[in-house]
Amino acid sequence: MKLTTFTSSKSQATDYYRSIGPFTRLALQKKFEHAICQQEKAMWYDIYNTDIVLIQRPNSTASLGIMADAKRMGKKVIIDFDDHLLDVPDDNPAATYFSNPKVQKQIQDTFLFADAVIVSTKKLYDLYYPMCQGKIPMFVIPNGWNPTDLPMFEVKERHTPTRFVWRGGSTHFADLHTIKAEINQMLEMDTEVTFFGLNKFMMYDLNKKAINVDWSSMFVYFTFMQRIEGDFGFYPLVRNDFNLSKSNIFAIECIANGMPVLADNYFPEFNMPGVIKYTDPAQFMEVVTDIVKGNIDKADYVKAGRSYIRETLHIDLLNRKRWEILKGI
Repeated sequence: MKLTTFTSSKSQATDYYRSIGPFTRLALQKKFEHAICQQEKAMWYDIYNTDIVLIQRPNSTASLGIMADAKRMGKKVIIDFDDHLLDVPDDNPAATYFSNPKVQKQIQDTFLFADAVIVSTKKLYDLYYPMCQGKIPMFVIPNGWNPTDLPMFEVKERHTPTRFVWRGGSTHFADLHTIKAEINQMLEMDTEVTFFGLNKFMMYDLNKKAINVDWSSMFVYFTFMQRIEGDFGFYPLVRNDFNLSKSNIFAIECIANGMPVLADNYFPEFNMPGVIKYTDPAQFMEVVTDIVKGNIDKADYVKAGRSYIRETLHIDLLNRKRWEILKGI
């Protein structure tokens, strides 16, 4: 059996967690061939010379063309969604592209060619299941933890000043601003707050103490997370259907690196051990204050979070479902 993953080349994190990462590991374990090809550079023979086509985040003319050709050649097609691409909010810089009627139709048309659909969250399943019309099998496979890439090192004592970490790009600008005043207040306390991946010009209204680290690659980021020895992560989100569909990648990354995560309790994907939940910006600030005062033991949260990740989100456990899909289509 040969599987070819056609990546969108737009998001390293998505490729790592949803396609290239899990299927490469699975191929090594199950001894099948896994090829990787960029959608924009795909040739007819890339499709012809495979058994199964995997399209990650289908939203372009290129991805639709690959799927159409695959079906003409008698190949099987799997599509994977990790975001609600049919309802990208206006505060997201990608909204202009995804709101284009042509793009919307291209996303919807992908369901005409799919033999199986994989999504990352239950919310995405509920939103996209009607498009399968009961004819296409659909599966929820959450993002997982790969111990090879994210080893769980010893948890360090809380530093003084306390180290907080946020990770995201320009698409998370509005999310960050849900607690902008509180972040600036936090920066005035005995803290170090690092923003990984945020464009520097977007930090214009954050306190000058804020630390900016440029995005380079997933594995530069993994190395950064290990070396910074952060104490707590935080992940604010605007409350909307788009974000309700999001997965808990950041929580997995932080907990693996010895950091509990502060997250809004509105989002069920973050309702997991290792996450400290808040209900509103005021409570976020209360939690931060307790942390800085030393009233919250990060080691207890990390221990519980790591047990949960090992038992439910280990990539090898999740890949059992992927293997069943590959064998069954």
